Amino acid sequence: MSRRGFTLIELCIAVVITVIAAGAVAGTLRAVTEAMQEQDRVADASARLARADARMADHLERARLILHQDADEVLLWLPTEPFDSSATNTSEYDTIHLNELAWYVMDSEAGTLMLRCASNRSSRTNYSLSTDWDALRTTLQVQSQLTSTTVLEGLAQGVFEVEDADACSVRRFTFTGALDEERGGFEVRLGGRLPNGQRHPDCP
Repeated sequence: MSRRGFTLIELCIAVVITVIAAGAVAGTLRAVTEAMQEQDRVADASARLARADARMADHLERARLILHQDADEVLLWLPTEPFDSSATNTSEYDTIHLNELAWYVMDSEAGTLMLRCASNRSSRTNYSLSTDWDALRTTLQVQSQLTSTTVLEGLAQGVFEVEDADACSVRRFTFTGALDEERGGFEVRLGGRLPNGQRHPDCP
């Protein structure tokens, strides 16, 4: 006599095997998904850091002086005119203008490193080397004369390492910090030395 169907025990065994196999597949898929997400976080963090580093490297290449720096900000002087050694050009070249100022500012509350520049990119307002740059930035912000660009976001912490407060002496700035856990918690180190730094006429 031929046998038809499955016994209850066979069905139970089949269900158990199916559950075990499904669990193994689900675990594998979860591990693969987590690995891919981590890979995406690493790639995204690397891209963010590379963009921030490239922006700073460009400014460091063009900067003449680091006019001001403290734990929260660094101000670079980026001359806009080429130097041709004529008397008029030399005077203009040695003058600090509003449209040549670039503040890198760490916003600790927002966890963002910002770049702030004059909204009016043709403004030639003059400033002396002894200007209170921190007060100037505050005034310009209140008057809505600065535009802000995000350099790096998602920072759990960040600070500028002050090496020298004298604009005539300092030739380097360094920003150190770390991305938040959501972005991988990677260490951040940006900045460097001014390769083409030049003194201001008022420097001793």
